[in-house]
Amino acid sequence: MEKNKLYKFGILVLVLVVISVYAYPKIKLFDSKKEVLNQNNDFHYTAGHLKELAEMKNKLNVVLIVLDTVRPDHLSCYGYKRETSPNIDKLAEEGTLFTNAFTVIPYTTASHISLMTSIYPFVYQPRMPNAQATGVVVVEDEYLTLAEILKTVGYKTAAFISVSMMSPASGLNQGFDVYNYSEGVRRGNETIIAANIWLENNYEEPFFLWVHSYDPHDPYNQPKPFDSMHEDFELYYDNVSLSDFTALKQAITNYDEDISYGDKYIGLLLDKIKDLGLNNNTLIVFLSDHGEQFGEHLVPIYQGMGPQVVFEHARTLYDQEVRIPFIIKGPGIPKDKKIDALVENIDVMPTILNLLNIPVSTNIQGKSTLPLIKNKSSEIRSFVFTHLYPIISPYYRSSIRTKDYKLIYDHYNKESQLFNLKKDPQEQINIYEQNKTLTQEYEHLMIKLIEEHTESTEIAIHQIESSEAKKLEELGYII
Repeated sequence: MEKNKLYKFGILVLVLVVISVYAYPKIKLFDSKKEVLNQNNDFHYTAGHLKELAEMKNKLNVVLIVLDTVRPDHLSCYGYKRETSPNIDKLAEEGTLFTNAFTVIPYTTASHISLMTSIYPFVYQPRMPNAQATGVVVVEDEYLTLAEILKTVGYKTAAFISVSMMSPASGLNQGFDVYNYSEGVRRGNETIIAANIWLENNYEEPFFLWVHSYDPHDPYNQPKPFDSMHEDFELYYDNVSLSDFTALKQAITNYDEDISYGDKYIGLLLDKIKDLGLNNNTLIVFLSDHGEQFGEHLVPIYQGMGPQVVFEHARTLYDQEVRIPFIIKGPGIPKDKKIDALVENIDVMPTILNLLNIPVSTNIQGKSTLPLIKNKSSEIRSFVFTHLYPIISPYYRSSIRTKDYKLIYDHYNKESQLFNLKKDPQEQINIYEQNKTLTQEYEHLMIKLIEEHTESTEIAIHQIESSEAKKLEELGYII
């Protein structure tokens, strides 16, 4: 009798445990921040494997360099006529350059969060319809960052950040032993000098160093002698509808001079790496968080600014804002190679982990570019996805881009734009009306991506004029 009671009691306990797990799936039964390893191609937790990873010999150091607000078509190594970037150009010659890299969001803090977590913005910080543009973006502690992973397996970790919007309040400091940032904004020389000092005192053990320079971001305020570096160079700009061409030309000149200033101090960091004898065991990754538009696509007045915006970002999803430079150099990385495959900035994290032979979680949403680098694949993505929601501007848009076409969907105005990128690379001619079938196909790609990466995110896609709208409604995305 007693055995029968114990048996029934055991069954009851088991049932309660099962119910609790399925009824409350967000309860953390263990802390995923503490240990990282690979089992069945996912992160799991055993001290033995952790110790093995932490004691690996000949670990590659990792240096991640972000130069803010840089369009690749304003760098010499991407074919720009002005010689804006000699040090970045040299890095490209010594490594591999990606010609079709894109950010998943053209806003500084959110782009860096996606970079460090390999997670799309609509997953880690969804916004409700008609959300106010607060300027605040935060990554919650539940998301594992690149720094946390590398710290867990024995790396020293340090970040040197040039702007307060990426202060520890953003959550970007997760996993860093040292998180050095500016209250307000500081120039790249201060940031990189501080990073070089840290490097001199910490290079003898494996390290992950992230350096962020804000220099090309507006307002363009280039110091001497950079303030007159490109004044006499004539460039011509097609497909620009801005009436004040002189103001546009001056803005672009100032922007290019700020890129050159940022490039100089990136050169100092690269020289320090070389002087310390680290070239042969250091992986160097260079990219930007987003680009900048210069009147190619006029945007409406907002936040008290003038009716015509000469330069800005975080408003549109045209290539001028979302295409970014991406260069990688290090042991085993081909020199002077160019890769045309489509990649996203969330692909950087799995690429680094892949190169370090550190397990990559199936929870991340990026794809390693190593198959492209090693010529084992010609493509890892058939399209790239970019999203823009109310952060500093009131716009809510998403885009799907292949090499041939691009769809931009405006969630608030319920409007689609479709561009033939082969015939119209400047994205000036909307061919949506003539190609509704193709538009629906791209809308379907957008829906599939959302389905794949989230179960209940309240992304505000109000209505898509296609047969796919019903699927979005079933997912809870149409309000």
